[in-house]
Amino acid sequence: MKEIDLSLPSKFIDASVKMNFDEAYRLVKLMAKQHHRSLEQEFLTLKYAASALSNTERVAVLLMIKDIRKYEA
Repeated sequence: MKEIDLSLPSKFIDASVKMNFDEAYRLVKLMAKQHHRSLEQEFLTLKYAASALSNTERVAVLLMIKDIRKYEA
């Protein structure tokens, strides 16, 4: 069994704040793969977790999720 990298959500938040789409997209796909979940399920978890972040981070994460959803469509 492979180890799950617990730092990925934090790295995703950092990439979102920096508006680094490519890095955020790579990270969210990796998180979904590690958790054996769809991207949509991972987005729901990230949206829920974003509620505990500062306003700046929360908005950045939600906008990045929106951008990735558009890209995936």
